[in-house]
Amino acid sequence: MAKVLVVDDSKFQRKKIVKILQSLGLEVVQASDGAEGLEMVQIEAPDFICLDLLMPEMDGVETLEKLRDLGVSTPVIVLTADVQDLVREQCQELGARAFLNKPPDAEELQTVIREILGTP
Repeated sequence: MAKVLVVDDSKFQRKKIVKILQSLGLEVVQASDGAEGLEMVQIEAPDFICLDLLMPEMDGVETLEKLRDLGVSTPVIVLTADVQDLVREQCQELGARAFLNKPPDAEELQTVIREILGTP
């Protein structure tokens, strides 16, 4: 079973995302901000990460930068309400594999996850 780390400061959004991911048969661990997310990456070794951009303390862009600086190659799906092209490009330059709008569409998220995990 693949493990996913959900990093989002909104408990409400995490709950919605976790429900979708668990319905796909994935093991889910959670973090409430970027700093906690970085710790969880080291502890849990997830197969991929669902990352919010707009968070206090350490936002998603900074989290992507830290992951890159640490040499972490875990695939990242950015989930955000911020749909600016500049932000999308910045995230992709930092290694994000996908960029989806919040709230995520379950089918679209499932398609991206299958691509990342290499499953049909």
